[in-house]
Amino acid sequence: MGTITIQSADETLTIQAGEAGFIRRGEYLFEYSSDATVAKGEMISVFFSADFLTSFVQRHAEILVSFLSLEQQSRVIAKLAVNSLVEQTIDGLFSIAEFMLPGIHELKLEELLLLIVHSSSGGELCRLLRQQTNRSSDRLHVFMEKHYLKEWKLSEYAKEFGASLTTFKELFHEVFGVSPRAWITERRLLYAYNLLISSETRIVDIAIEAGFSSQSYFTQSYRRRFGTTPSKVRTQLSLPAD
Repeated sequence: MGTITIQSADETLTIQAGEAGFIRRGEYLFEYSSDATVAKGEMISVFFSADFLTSFVQRHAEILVSFLSLEQQSRVIAKLAVNSLVEQTIDGLFSIAEFMLPGIHELKLEELLLLIVHSSSGGELCRLLRQQTNRSSDRLHVFMEKHYLKEWKLSEYAKEFGASLTTFKELFHEVFGVSPRAWITERRLLYAYNLLISSETRIVDIAIEAGFSSQSYFTQSYRRRFGTTPSKVRTQLSLPAD
């Protein structure tokens, strides 16, 4: 047993044993911490295709709208309520998996989503589903994942996306919940972090590859975000610091 911490470009979510989370497709950092005094558990993952989610939203549009709250902020990951009915449905999903029954499998997936919609996490899930199936939102996700390392001004990002700067900023905040610059910086730091722990590339080269203007600026940004420096990370991993 233990906890799983999920880090996106602008959010951090900690899930305890017995809890669940909904994560939009994308790139994340996962960190698992276990309790040595408790027996080990397991993490169960249930995957939903984009086509299935779009179909689900279309079929249950009236129900989903009733659970939406305009005051909720945009997020890409969220903790969801788990009750006995949700647990039974998840168990049922894995029980029928070996029989290769696509129609039944999809019905169980739909049952699972509907149970969560009608739980205390209903509004959170509905908002995430709405974003997941929004074409502009999806296009922005794909666009930013492809171009976040580009040395562009925000006006250039907007132009390449095909929108005015004002529209681009408004859509960005609606989808990600933060400003474009904050998201880009965080995404670049996560990219740099992966290079730091998985390669022997020099820190100065990582800084440039991750889109930072200098090693000193990269180090300042990294310390502010992670509370340590790239050099210390390398030292802890017994990798070359430079």
